[in-house]
Amino acid sequence: MTADQELWLLALGIAAFVLVVVTVLLHQILLTAREIRRGVLAIWTGGKRIAANTVNVAQLQRTNYLAGGLLSSASSIASAAARIGKATSK
Repeated sequence: MTADQELWLLALGIAAFVLVVVTVLLHQILLTAREIRRGVLAIWTGGKRIAANTVNVAQLQRTNYLAGGLLSSASSIASAAARIGKATSK
Protein backbone atom coordinates (compact mmCIF):
# COMPACT_ATOMS: atom_id res chain seq x y z
CA MET A 1 0.00 0.00 0.00
CA THR A 2 1.34 3.39 -0.94
CA ALA A 3 1.51 6.44 1.28
CA ASP A 4 -1.22 8.11 -0.79
CA GLN A 5 -3.55 5.17 -0.24
CA GLU A 6 -2.83 5.16 3.50
CA LEU A 7 -3.58 8.88 3.71
CA TRP A 8 -6.74 8.33 1.70
CA LEU A 9 -7.92 5.56 4.05
CA LEU A 10 -7.02 7.68 7.08
CA ALA A 11 -9.05 10.58 5.66
CA LEU A 12 -12.01 8.26 4.99
CA GLY A 13 -11.77 6.89 8.55
CA ILE A 14 -11.70 10.39 10.03
CA ALA A 15 -14.64 11.45 7.82
CA ALA A 16 -16.64 8.39 8.90
CA PHE A 17 -15.90 9.14 12.58
CA VAL A 18 -16.90 12.78 12.17
CA LEU A 19 -20.08 11.69 10.39
CA VAL A 20 -21.00 9.39 13.29
CA VAL A 21 -20.30 12.13 15.87
CA VAL A 22 -22.33 14.70 13.92
CA THR A 23 -25.20 12.22 13.56
CA VAL A 24 -25.24 11.54 17.31
CA LEU A 25 -25.12 15.26 18.13
CA LEU A 26 -27.91 16.08 15.68
CA HIS A 27 -30.03 13.32 17.18
CA GLN A 28 -29.49 14.76 20.67
CA ILE A 29 -30.42 18.22 19.40
CA LEU A 30 -33.60 16.79 17.86
CA LEU A 31 -34.56 15.08 21.13
CA THR A 32 -33.91 18.27 23.09
CA ALA A 33 -35.95 20.33 20.61
CA ARG A 34 -38.86 17.90 21.02
CA GLU A 35 -38.67 18.22 24.82
CA ILE A 36 -38.61 22.01 24.53
CA ARG A 37 -41.62 21.89 22.21
CA ARG A 38 -43.56 19.73 24.69
CA GLY A 39 -42.70 22.19 27.46
CA VAL A 40 -43.75 25.18 25.38
CA LEU A 41 -47.04 23.51 24.47
CA ALA A 42 -47.71 22.80 28.15
CA ILE A 43 -46.98 26.43 29.03
CA TRP A 44 -49.19 27.63 26.15
CA THR A 45 -52.06 25.41 27.28
CA GLY A 46 -51.68 26.58 30.88
CA GLY A 47 -51.58 30.20 29.78
CA LYS A 48 -54.76 29.82 27.75
CA ARG A 49 -56.50 28.21 30.73
CA ILE A 50 -55.38 31.02 33.04
CA ALA A 51 -56.56 33.62 30.52
CA ALA A 52 -59.93 31.88 30.22
CA ASN A 53 -60.30 31.85 34.01
CA THR A 54 -59.30 35.47 34.53
CA VAL A 55 -61.08 37.12 31.61
CA ASN A 56 -64.11 37.77 33.82
CA VAL A 57 -62.18 39.63 36.52
CA ALA A 58 -62.57 42.98 34.75
CA GLN A 59 -66.27 42.30 34.28
CA LEU A 60 -66.60 41.47 37.98
CA GLN A 61 -65.00 44.77 38.90
CA ARG A 62 -67.56 46.62 36.77
CA THR A 63 -70.36 44.53 38.29
CA ASN A 64 -69.17 45.44 41.80
CA TYR A 65 -69.10 49.11 40.84
CA LEU A 66 -72.64 48.96 39.45
CA ALA A 67 -73.86 46.93 42.44
CA GLY A 68 -72.59 49.68 44.73
CA GLY A 69 -74.76 52.18 42.87
CA LEU A 70 -77.75 49.85 43.11
CA LEU A 71 -77.17 49.43 46.82
CA SER A 72 -77.25 53.16 47.46
CA SER A 73 -80.40 53.48 45.32
CA ALA A 74 -82.03 50.60 47.16
CA SER A 75 -81.18 52.22 50.49
CA SER A 76 -82.91 55.44 49.52
CA ILE A 77 -85.92 53.49 48.18
CA ALA A 78 -86.11 51.54 51.44
CA SER A 79 -86.00 54.78 53.45
CA ALA A 80 -88.75 56.31 51.31
CA ALA A 81 -90.85 53.15 51.64
CA ALA A 82 -90.43 53.23 55.41
CA ARG A 83 -91.57 56.86 55.50
CA ILE A 84 -94.58 56.01 53.34
CA GLY A 85 -95.35 53.06 55.60
CA LYS A 86 -95.26 55.27 58.70
CA ALA A 87 -97.40 57.92 57.05
CA THR A 88 -100.06 55.48 55.94
CA SER A 89 -100.22 53.49 59.16
CA LYS A 90 -101.49 56.46 61.24
